Formats: sequence, C-alpha cells, structure tokens
Amino acid sequence: MLLARRNLLIASVPVLLTPTQALQAQEPTKAFDPIAEWGFSPPVPAATGPGVAPTGTKPPQHGEIAKAFRLLYMAPRNKTPVQIARYFERLKDKNGDNQPYNYEWPKDGRANPLIVGFFSATFTTPNAGDQTAWCAAFVNFCLMAAGKPTTGSAQSGSFRNNANYPSTEKPKMGDIVVFRKTGPEGDKGFGHVGLYLSETATEVTVLGGNQVGNTGSTGAVTVSKYAFKSASLELHSYRTV
Repeated sequence: MLLARRNLLIASVPVLLTPTQALQAQEPTKAFDPIAEWGFSPPVPAATGPGVAPTGTKPPQHGEIAKAFRLLYMAPRNKTPVQIARYFERLKDKNGDNQPYNYEWPKDGRANPLIVGFFSATFTTPNAGDQTAWCAAFVNFCLMAAGKPTTGSAQSGSFRNNANYPSTEKPKMGDIVVFRKTGPEGDKGFGHVGLYLSETATEVTVLGGNQVGNTGSTGAVTVSKYAFKSASLELHSYRTV
C-alpha cells in the first residue's frame, strides 16, 4: 500500500551509511530488491483530471526503482537543506534511456522514481507521477534529510505561515522562498517554493525542484531566476531556516 511505503521510506531515509555501506549500496553486483525485500512496490502514477500533462506517468522499471532508492540513501544527512539540494542538483546519474534522475522524464514515458520518492516527506500522493507539482515535496525532503521539521504537505502554500519557519525581510542563502500564484489559484495555496540563493532589484535566484532553468526539461532540480512579480507568480515571503 502507498501509506505503508510512505511510512517506511520516512523511517528509512535518515539512516546514515558508513563508507563501506555506501560502496556496497552502489555495487552493481549486490542484490538490491526493495520490492522483494520490503514487500511493496511504488505507486503506479496515473494522469487523470483536466490539465494533467502525460509526462512521466507510466510505472518505472524495477532497476530504476532500485537506483532511485540508492540515490535517496546516498543524499547527505544532517547537512543544511541547501547542501542537500545541491547534491540532487549535481547528480549525473541517468537511466538506461539516458534520462537524468534529477529531471522529469519525457512525455509518455515512465515516472521518475526519484522524484516520486521526494513525496515521502509529505502526506500526499503523486497521482500524476513526476508531473505532479513537486517543488514543495522536494523542499520538504531536503528539510527532512537535514533533520528539520517538514510541513507534511506537497503544497507550496504550506510554507506561507509555517511556525517552524518564521518570515524574514533579510533572507540568507538557504532560506525558503515562497511564491503564490496570481489570482484565485493563489488564494487556494498554489504557487512555488524553493531555497534562496541571492537576489537583485527585480528577481530572486532559487535552487529548487520542479524548475525549468536551462535544463530543457519541463521540471528539474536546478537553479532558476524568478521575478518578484510576474503574470503567473508573485513573491509571498521569505522564511528563515
């Protein structure tokens, strides 16, 4: 069941690996079979509902699932959220079709299980695979790996007034940047969230998930620049980490 998977992954991810264990986790000859050993398979994402793009909605392959778990386990622990985010941004790993694990996978393709894995830090189901909006799931995963509280939600609006992360007018690198969608959708909690890197007089540079940047993908872990206010998004707040 998905609930069992989520609970197990939350319990498992913070475990630190020794250097020997880390090497074993990457050793291709080792049997790493989460489906057989842990008794569950990842959710089969489905593209349903109006406006859902068919990107990465098919079940991933068995080996891709195993690789995604390795990458999640190898993420830094008890570092800052921005250091953990950098780990995912700099991943060079690709699947057998030459698709990076830190990108959404192509249209009509399989769901990227690494992106689906970020939802382990939330209480939501990625019903559209790696096309489900995952910016908040990514930030929450980085917070969880850093040993900090999560919002328990995959909605960016869950960061707007979270008591664990008070508002600040003077953000520092690694603080949280929260945007809201313009119009009625923003009132429902929709928008974007990422980690603050820097800003100019007109825009803020953000490290986050489900961003486009210069990747050419519809969504990736990357660095992107956002205007303080655009036709689709406007800055809501900075939150202190």
